Amino acid sequence: MVHETSAEDVLRHFCRSPGTRDIFEAWKSDERRRLVIPVVLGHRVRTVYRLGREDVIDVCRRTEHALGRVARRDGEAVRPIVDWHPDFAFTHMFHVCMERLGALPTYQDFRNFSESESLGRYMLANPARAKVHETVAAGVPEALARDAMRWRVGNAYYSFLREVYTITELRIRGVDLQVHPLADALFRVDCWTDRTAMSLRVGNSKFRKGATQGRKASAARILADLRPPVEFLDIELRPASKFGSVHLPAHEKLDATAATLLGRR
Repeated sequence: MVHETSAEDVLRHFCRSPGTRDIFEAWKSDERRRLVIPVVLGHRVRTVYRLGREDVIDVCRRTEHALGRVARRDGEAVRPIVDWHPDFAFTHMFHVCMERLGALPTYQDFRNFSESESLGRYMLANPARAKVHETVAAGVPEALARDAMRWRVGNAYYSFLREVYTITELRIRGVDLQVHPLADALFRVDCWTDRTAMSLRVGNSKFRKGATQGRKASAARILADLRPPVEFLDIELRPASKFGSVHLPAHEKLDATAATLLGRR
């Protein structure tokens, strides 16, 4: 199985059509990404491939509540923060933090990285504080703006844990999955095999749900002109029913997904 993935691996696999080359070139020429580009292109994924099931479950048990005491109505009340996208995508931050630690981070590990390391501050702490300050200056109460930011970051962290759990479980089942934040941020691919690009999501009609709903572009649309083509597979979960817990795919769904992917080899 693969034990390391680089940005070059991503580009070799996905950046081979006019459409995907245009996406990559636009990203490279975006002035907002000037400091993002060398970090992401130099990133090598290793740690996730060393994780076992208990490593991930242990972090799910030990992590502090990523949403704190924030109520959903408050977390989703501040539209400028709900829709906020920092220069570094959240997937970049979590992957960089994981490689720095050499382990899957708890939420408190990630918070410490974002506040105590210079790269972490540049990726998240500084722009998050600036966004909260901007929102407060526009008339939003400071406590509400801070709660909305905690909700935004905490949900992104839970999404990352869900992806790492899925990748780990499918690799345990014999699927040689690869992952890299460049593939996620540019092509909406959470992980892939030689023949299949895979996405994991919680159904949400505001973003993506099923094949047609939502406003967030899917991997299938972005990669439609690849030749030879790749196949696509989505794992879509129902929204979490329990507040503040890590919403993970059921073993039955993972078994079925592994069988599908292994059948495509």
